[in-house]
Amino acid sequence: MRLILIVFVLALLMGCFNPVQNPIESLSLEEIHDQISLSETKQILYTLAADSMKGRDTKNGGFAKAADFVTSYFESNNIRPFYPNYRDSLQIDGVISYNLVGQIGDFDPTKKTVLLGAHLDHIGINPQKGDSIYNGANDNAAGTTAVLQISRFLASYDWDQNILIALFAEEEKGLKGAYHLAERMKNDHINLNYMVNFEMIGTVLTSGTNQVYITGFERSNMADVMNSIVPNFVQFLPEAKEFNLFKRSDNYAFYEKMNIPAQTLSSFDFKNFDYYHQAGDEPHQLDIENMNQIVRTAAFILAKMIHQKDTIEGYPEFE
Repeated sequence: MRLILIVFVLALLMGCFNPVQNPIESLSLEEIHDQISLSETKQILYTLAADSMKGRDTKNGGFAKAADFVTSYFESNNIRPFYPNYRDSLQIDGVISYNLVGQIGDFDPTKKTVLLGAHLDHIGINPQKGDSIYNGANDNAAGTTAVLQISRFLASYDWDQNILIALFAEEEKGLKGAYHLAERMKNDHINLNYMVNFEMIGTVLTSGTNQVYITGFERSNMADVMNSIVPNFVQFLPEAKEFNLFKRSDNYAFYEKMNIPAQTLSSFDFKNFDYYHQAGDEPHQLDIENMNQIVRTAAFILAKMIHQKDTIEGYPEFE
């Protein structure tokens, strides 16, 4: 009996020292469905796009209220502050605003860094309108929801690269929050590998469900890498090139300031949503089930890219 007990204890000890396989290696897209729920997608979206958020403008206090929600979400889901209180502060028209920047795990300055982002702000209230609150459900409570859910998912694993999460202020005023953060990271010598931005993912891309397009399609191999993990997820949208959308969202600040691949994923294709910068941009106008599928797929792809340390190569000849 004593010999059996000794053998049992030794077996336990040997098991403790056996290396554990990284679960990301065997993770399937189907398994993520349980980790990024439709109910949470809806709850975050409706919270950020509520009338009480006053259109998430800095001057009327709505942005600060949305930022408090994001901060609480970060704190509850093991996403630690990269700057004190998560805040990268800047002043716009005499008003203090701030990006929110979190980190997943410990930050090692000798390692490469992946940045995921979306803009949190919107355009506030227009008192001359009957429905005066510009809730900005698609623009960009949807993108913020994606970043929050993806960051919570990623924070449940250990990574060998740095992962930073940024929710930007003042995108609607000319990408000012993103430019401020990009300049700060450049000065701090943050070794950014690439940046993925989420913008207006609340509608079904005309080409099909659970699809997005990427701005600056030809500026890097990011679309190819993503589609090698989940085929046909990332599409080419001619209008994105025609209207130069690559330069019209927060990704562009990091491309310009830090000379890295930095691109935006979106499903707004000018044919599938009639409420851009209108008061009618409210949650009930969105296809939240399709949005949740996009978030799940993006989370799976990013997890594989980060784990595999995929190289995202920029193609500067495409201007």
